[in-house]
Amino acid sequence: MQEIATAIDQAKNYAQEQDVPLTVERLAAALDMDLPLFHSIAAGEYLCAGKKAKEKAAMIQRACGEATASVVEHAMRRGSGTNMHMLYLKNNAGYDKPKEDKSGKETDEALPPVIIIGEENLTD
Repeated sequence: MQEIATAIDQAKNYAQEQDVPLTVERLAAALDMDLPLFHSIAAGEYLCAGKKAKEKAAMIQRACGEATASVVEHAMRRGSGTNMHMLYLKNNAGYDKPKEDKSGKETDEALPPVIIIGEENLTD
């Protein structure tokens, strides 16, 4: 598990040093895995056998959540155009995917809205 923690820390440090958001692409590269595998682990679709494998998957899932938060926070802090950040959320955080029921049919139930706490304190 130490190698997973070290790789995640390396990705976080790189993002901080470069003053860019932490991304799933950076995390996947640091973990030496392709993006589809990373996404399957982050989404809980990758079958993990054993306690250690599940703990490693949980570490990757937490890092993926941190990456999504990092991108959103970066967009808010920079005040830049939102297109890049919206595209990231659609491609990596599932914000454009309709939910499916157990039979695989799309439902009308949308993903919960993104809520920014303290939005009233933001300056224009």
